[in-house]
Amino acid sequence: MRLKSSTLVFVTPALVLVFFFLLLPVGQSLVMSLFSNDGKGVFVGLKNFTNLFSDPSIFNLKNILRGHWPFGAIVNNLIWIVLHLPLSMGMGLACALILIDVPKITFVRSLVFIGMVVPGVIIGVVTQFMFDKSSGMVSNFFGLIGINSLYVSWFSHSNTALLALIFTSVWMWAGYSMIVFFAALTTIPPSYVEAAIIDGANGFQLLRYVKIPLIRRSIQTVVVMSVIMELTSFDIVYSSTYGGPGGASTVLGLQMYLEAFKYSHFSTGTAIATLMALMAAVPIYFNVRNAVRQS
Repeated sequence: MRLKSSTLVFVTPALVLVFFFLLLPVGQSLVMSLFSNDGKGVFVGLKNFTNLFSDPSIFNLKNILRGHWPFGAIVNNLIWIVLHLPLSMGMGLACALILIDVPKITFVRSLVFIGMVVPGVIIGVVTQFMFDKSSGMVSNFFGLIGINSLYVSWFSHSNTALLALIFTSVWMWAGYSMIVFFAALTTIPPSYVEAAIIDGANGFQLLRYVKIPLIRRSIQTVVVMSVIMELTSFDIVYSSTYGGPGGASTVLGLQMYLEAFKYSHFSTGTAIATLMALMAAVPIYFNVRNAVRQS
């Protein structure tokens, strides 16, 4: 009993903070999403959620079937996940493997990780110049190699604006993947690698059958954290395109901000926030379930 009482004393302050600054706001947001936007407090149930999928700014089925931008914020987030997740993880893993084999080139680690420490708002502003046709290094590179379709101001065209944001965020987030994978790779016993080399494993086989299985939990962690970041992306979009042109680069985080703080549709904004939380809960659930099974 003494141990339980002393434990409760230390845990209670943390529980109080979690309740007031996490659980209570989440509960209030969920309740608010069930009422109307007109301020009269009319209970509408799940109407705000069903309206999201009939709102072209969230889910534009007509344009999706036609293959023309914009597709809607939720589709843009899904595109962000599909492209960003493998690219950022692949870049992070490649950098981690290079740093393991050549540990003295620490400037590579700093170059990749700097995207994690620079505020996203600043990166968003800089990105405007990088993808500009007249002064941007990215656009001019494609013009130099003769790909004229990409020798444009990317943020001025609906079919390239979202891609510019995704490619920039790959660099921003690859530093996180690199650090996690680098730490995981250093825990692999050298004897495992040496035994595989003696058995005749080449570099690819060593990576596929030895290193990747041994860092599986780190990969799962990176996947979950990356998906959460991809679903909640806001600052880089806000500071660079503001969802333009014509909503082609709008994401759920920006749409939530617009609904709640620009249009004063707080119920719709909280409904979008709840939808984002539910989408983020999916990879978290599978990660926790796999961790329980493996333990």
